[in-house]
Amino acid sequence: MSASQTPTTSPLARLVLFMICLSIAGTVVAGAHYYAVDLPLQAEVKAPVNSPGDNCQDCYDRCNLEFPNSGGCKYNCLIYVCQKQ
Repeated sequence: MSASQTPTTSPLARLVLFMICLSIAGTVVAGAHYYAVDLPLQAEVKAPVNSPGDNCQDCYDRCNLEFPNSGGCKYNCLIYVCQKQ
């Protein structure tokens, strides 16, 4: 009985170790994708195309289409858009 025996790990322990390594690898890949793809795209995003922009008349026209009987919308155009010009 002088033969040395190597301790064997249980299949459950190997599965847990595999899952931990897989989660670390997934985190690294997701982080690289975020910095390489998602972050530059987020930096390029501008205001939506359908926003009234800086044009006073565009703001009034949009208010007439979306809120025909609302004076509050036209007041907001006057305060936030028209006075900037």
